[in-house]
Amino acid sequence: MKIPLTRRKETHAAVGEHLTDTPTIPSLSSNDRNLLWICTDLFARLEDSLVTDRQAFIDDYFVTLAKQDEMNLLWIEPAYYQHLKFILNHEVLPLYDQYYAVRSKFLEKREQRRENKTWVKYCLWTIGLCELVEALVTQGRSLRPQMLFPTVAIEGLLGFGLYYLVNRRDDWILKAEKKKLLNSIREIDIKYEVAKRYETFREYSGGELLNAELQELLASYPSPEEFWRDYAVVRKADPATESELEQLKLPRFKGFLELHAKGTYSPEARQQRFNALFLRAHQAFIQNDREHYALGHLQGKFKPPP
Repeated sequence: MKIPLTRRKETHAAVGEHLTDTPTIPSLSSNDRNLLWICTDLFARLEDSLVTDRQAFIDDYFVTLAKQDEMNLLWIEPAYYQHLKFILNHEVLPLYDQYYAVRSKFLEKREQRRENKTWVKYCLWTIGLCELVEALVTQGRSLRPQMLFPTVAIEGLLGFGLYYLVNRRDDWILKAEKKKLLNSIREIDIKYEVAKRYETFREYSGGELLNAELQELLASYPSPEEFWRDYAVVRKADPATESELEQLKLPRFKGFLELHAKGTYSPEARQQRFNALFLRAHQAFIQNDREHYALGHLQGKFKPPP
């Protein structure tokens, strides 16, 4: 089965950075292999080949793609390509099959119409109708040779223009259907990117590890003032190594910063954890002192050191 689709070089930047081991749709940082790029490239290859087993062709395509990326990047995550293929098979191909059925039906009707209505017929019908109207209006004077030949030439061009516009209308309809398909693929891509970012946010801002660290950290501070003074120092320093952590000399934050110093988290992940700690600490202090904490904070009672 030959599956046509015009090649289009369309890519869009992936949202966010890979922060966990879970494979997902966002593009690889070095070669931008996102879902839309994969689909347009794969469908173009299907168009250029006479394919009898589409699934085997798709499997071979992803194997080749993984090998190419491994040579370029030296290291790849096989589960990433498996996940891409799963999304392609279960969410993209049904959409493409629907588009292909509509496209095939439309092309068949267009070919039948072109066989029955050639540009010559359009020109002749246009000339005939226009001359009939002109003859009725001018009472036959338009049929005089000095008027007939120029008007016939103009009416012939008009007929050819109508033929061109009718065929262009078919192309516009096909482009609109293809645009719908690409937009659907793009929406699938965005959906998985957003899901990945939300998963990352939940991991670093709402996970059990952070909750446990927060409870232990707040329990070690007798007052919000002391906590916010140390938080400002830690946030400004953002220690990423064990030596930097030791230089801070803030033992109460050591448990929270231990994984930072070991390189477990990327810079983006560390900032997310600091932000999550900021929000959750405020929430905890408000719950402990609903009457005075918020007002005291607004009055500058808990200002960090300069």
